[in-house]
Amino acid sequence: MSGAWLFLVAYTCSGFAGLVYEVAWTRLLTVYMGHSTAAVSTVVAAFMGGLAAGAGIGGGIAARLTRRQAAYGYAALELVVALTAIVLPTILNEVAPVLGWAYRDGASGWLFPVTRVALCFAVLIVPAMALGATFPFGVRWFVPGSSSAGRAGGALYAANTAGAAAGGLISAFLLIPWLGVRGATLVAVLAGSVAIALALRVASHTLATTDEAVPDAPPRPLGDKPRMARRHRAQRADRPAADGYGPPWLGGLVLACTGAATFLLEIAWTRVFASVIGPSTYAFAATLTGLIGGLAVGSAIGAAAAGRTRRPALPLAAALGAAALMSAWVSSIAGRDFPLWILERLARSAEPFGQLVIRESLMVAVLVAPVALCLGAAYPLALMLVASGRDDVARRLGTAYAINTLASVAGSLGAGFLAIPFLGLSNTLRLGSALCLAASVVVSLAGRLGTAARLAGAVPAVAAVVLVIAAPPWDRELLASGGYKYAARVPKDVNLSTALKAGQLLHYREGPTGIVSVKQLTGDRSLAIDGKVDASTSGDMLTQKALAHLPLLLHEDPDTVCIIGLGSGVTLASALVHPVESVDVVEISPEVVEASRYFAQENRGALDDPRSRLIVGDGRAHLAWSTRQYDVIISEPSNPWMAGVAALFTREFFMAVRERLAPRGIICQWAHTYDISDADLRSIVATFRSVFPEGSMWLVGDGDLLLVGSLEPIEPRLSNIETGWRRAGVAEDLGGVSVTEPFGLWSLYVGGPGELAVYGAAAVQQTDDRMALEFSGPSAINAPVSSSNVLTIERLLDGRVAPAVIARALAGAGAAQWRDRAAMMLEAGSYRAAFDSYVKAVSRDPTDAGALAGLVRAAVASQREAEAATVLSGAVEAAPRATAPRIAFSKFLAATGSFDEALKLAREAVAIEPADPAAFDQLASVFADAGDANGLDSVVEQLRLRFPQRATTRYYAAALQFLRGRLPEALAAILQSIDLDPVRAASHNLRGAIHANLGQRPEARQAFQAALRLDAQDATAYNNLALLELSSGNTAVAADLFAEALTLDPASTAARQGLQRAR
Repeated sequence: MSGAWLFLVAYTCSGFAGLVYEVAWTRLLTVYMGHSTAAVSTVVAAFMGGLAAGAGIGGGIAARLTRRQAAYGYAALELVVALTAIVLPTILNEVAPVLGWAYRDGASGWLFPVTRVALCFAVLIVPAMALGATFPFGVRWFVPGSSSAGRAGGALYAANTAGAAAGGLISAFLLIPWLGVRGATLVAVLAGSVAIALALRVASHTLATTDEAVPDAPPRPLGDKPRMARRHRAQRADRPAADGYGPPWLGGLVLACTGAATFLLEIAWTRVFASVIGPSTYAFAATLTGLIGGLAVGSAIGAAAAGRTRRPALPLAAALGAAALMSAWVSSIAGRDFPLWILERLARSAEPFGQLVIRESLMVAVLVAPVALCLGAAYPLALMLVASGRDDVARRLGTAYAINTLASVAGSLGAGFLAIPFLGLSNTLRLGSALCLAASVVVSLAGRLGTAARLAGAVPAVAAVVLVIAAPPWDRELLASGGYKYAARVPKDVNLSTALKAGQLLHYREGPTGIVSVKQLTGDRSLAIDGKVDASTSGDMLTQKALAHLPLLLHEDPDTVCIIGLGSGVTLASALVHPVESVDVVEISPEVVEASRYFAQENRGALDDPRSRLIVGDGRAHLAWSTRQYDVIISEPSNPWMAGVAALFTREFFMAVRERLAPRGIICQWAHTYDISDADLRSIVATFRSVFPEGSMWLVGDGDLLLVGSLEPIEPRLSNIETGWRRAGVAEDLGGVSVTEPFGLWSLYVGGPGELAVYGAAAVQQTDDRMALEFSGPSAINAPVSSSNVLTIERLLDGRVAPAVIARALAGAGAAQWRDRAAMMLEAGSYRAAFDSYVKAVSRDPTDAGALAGLVRAAVASQREAEAATVLSGAVEAAPRATAPRIAFSKFLAATGSFDEALKLAREAVAIEPADPAAFDQLASVFADAGDANGLDSVVEQLRLRFPQRATTRYYAAALQFLRGRLPEALAAILQSIDLDPVRAASHNLRGAIHANLGQRPEARQAFQAALRLDAQDATAYNNLALLELSSGNTAVAADLFAEALTLDPASTAARQGLQRAR
């Protein structure tokens, strides 16, 4: 193999090592600096700034060396990088305490950010400069002169970028997951060692005298005055540019534009595609790999073109125009057509999500690669312009590299801090296209091209402009839908887009940390980040409140609280119910803070409470560098499969928590049982236990696991829940989620230190070096693992002795306690747990009407009809003279379509207790549901005789007239019912149906809307309103309403048929 090829291999290894170093160092530094946009941008800016400085300074040095000296110098630079990489963790660990000095408990103003920048540059400046200097040193050996600057310099760049692409792909999918940050660093050191060995071999075979006589930049002779040198440079600058080249500044301008555009596009693409395929590490790695891989292939093509052309401006203008056109095209589909195409594939495929997301990540890489290819092709051609007719090639190409890299830093910072927050993602992508377009136009005008060439170069530029102008706006509802997670739940025969976009998008904000949205759907308001719901006003309320109340009640006298993650602000509001002195809430996303205002009713304006202190920053960094001690720390991050979140589940994080806990302080850590494998969940528990061996586990519904720990045993403090219950406002706040007494919280207990030890035995612990959750987590999304995880955890206490307080509470619980617990679970959307608790309530009191009614609802929702029939039948037998079990059983049978049996039981209830209006109501309900006007007539007569002033009597009278087609009489009767009971949703729904049949559409619409305001969970009302809108020609509104109905009742034939008609 020739020396040139050996050097290309060496530089490829250098690119591989460089990208792995960047990934490893970024991970290492963000552990100390935080994962906020400012922190990550600081690390990137320091690294890229060091590359630029190294390239600029190295170019000046390399220009004065012989080729042999340059090769040895190159090997020395790689050695510096490798040695620094080995000792960098130690160096960082020694200087990191400076961050604690500067943090000032989150109130440092500019001191902490400035210190963070200074520390990043201090730590990275040596290895980054050394990496940057390898380019001009490589140019000095590899590029024989200015005439081959584009071809040879482009080949070097292509080789290095190809290595970087491989490094990005392998580090994300193999090295970091399997070897951790340290192992990946050692692999990079090994690759760097190969580069060193090859460079030394090349140097040893380079004759010392081959270019001593004619170095690219000869030293200035003694006596050569600076003004003479300036005159010579001025004379060269005054020479007319060669046709197809342009003025000396043109190449630098192009490299600045392409550098800024590349990073603008990369960051915006990453954010968009995270909302399409999920914000996992794989989405970020796919974008990076596609971009760098495209740059590598493009630069190879550009290098070949540079070797064949004498007019580089023409292909350069074409490449830039093509980049503008391709990026404009990607921008036009990135927020509309592409997400829908990807989501349809995800929804229709039977493959596990983990396999799908990797495959779809590759599709993302394929999508961005053509743009990157065009940008890569422009690089060698721009180098031709930079080096044209000049002798000091190494210096000029080093400067060009520095310009390109500094512009990349500007693009990165500009995207995160300015473009995305103020312009949005789509306009940020357009800005990247505009930079490419502007560079293309400038090259066409300044590159001394003929008219025909200029016109040819203008074609892609004009097409890009037309595409940007004509492109339809992005589909915000689709981007905010979280389709990567929820598309699989949409029935196959239902339009995917309509189903995912059902509801009303109240808020949408694109930020550097994600797309934050607030949505109203079937009465539930939810906050989502990149489409994944993180807080809501329905199923999440119990968890959001329990996160605060549980540790604060366990603590005897809490004063200071820290909450990691604001979300909807409900947890903060519940914490402020307690007599605490201060609550620090740390939220990494300003967009989440803004969105929390949409939950002002639920969080009671908690951020405005004088005891609250909002810190917009990284929660882990706050715990690491703050000096405050907290009585209670609550950590409620998002799911650990989301990029960056796994850092809040590592042993080092829990150790930081331990350091911030005051004596007898308590930590409450959220984890989830859904979308997570058995091994990963056990790993979280094992990691928590390694720091808090006296911890405990509390299962909230079927989806959330709370880990509560302290340096002291938790068991003796369990009775504090009953004591703290008397604190003002606590019972009222918990009552809002049906937790009516301490038993509700005690019943969530599923294990203490012994159970934690059993559950986490032999599980791998999460560490900063190996955050395995980040990589293994996505494979369990949408996998049927929740129920098995829950059952495994619930069985931990089987055969073991529960703490005395818990044992007494469970043993002494009566029907009322189990009924209230079931209602608590029902509100949390945990139908399985609700059903089990209702069964216990009914077994203790088969006449408890509330428990019986709840059992029916939970049975249908959890699809446990057979078990429910057995329980209800047993209740009827156990209480032969009670009406409640017969009424409940009748409702259950009617709901499952067994009208004859339902009618029989309702008649028995009436016979047992003729004075019970509930029995007559159920009998009337069965006849009404069956459409039996004659049967209903007789019941209505009885209702009028026995209960003339009840609203339900008038309601069924209206239903009877409606069935017989007597609409005016039906309307009069239902209006009387509403006057007696204006908050009965069913009455408004019937009124709407009557108005609709009378052709009174405005009145019907008003009535249906009133029904939904009173009961937003009634699928029938959504269907009725949808049919009204469909008949009025409002197909889009009708489709959305039918989709909401399907959300509540996926088996609804009326909703499915209506949705098809609305399309």
